[in-house]
Amino acid sequence: MNWIAIICAAAVYWVIGAIWYMALFGKIWAAGIQEHGVKLERSGMGAKMIGNFICNLVAAAIMARLIARTGIVDAGHGLKLGAGVGLGFSGTALTIQYLWESKPFKVWLIDASHHFFGCIALGGILAVWR
Repeated sequence: MNWIAIICAAAVYWVIGAIWYMALFGKIWAAGIQEHGVKLERSGMGAKMIGNFICNLVAAAIMARLIARTGIVDAGHGLKLGAGVGLGFSGTALTIQYLWESKPFKVWLIDASHHFFGCIALGGILAVWR
């Protein structure tokens, strides 16, 4: 496996999250979370960001393994695999969790779409950068 590609793909996923939650949907997401009774705190933000990157790294490594096992070598198929993983695994896992936690739909939509597009990015990058 190409660990430089995996690290870079994980970094792209992480940057998508930063853009998603800071520039695009941060205020809407925070308001929705707080409506649900979750108190957002700035303390420990560094550890949370590192933990988030580690999770992105694990996702990128697994995506690289899936791409290698399926023999995907082009961006189109990598993007499709990423979309399938984003919807089929991330989307459904979040949906199950949100059903039980009764979080607001807008928060689910922001979270699920972040992972959907993050997985698409992983698939596209890792399919062509072997």
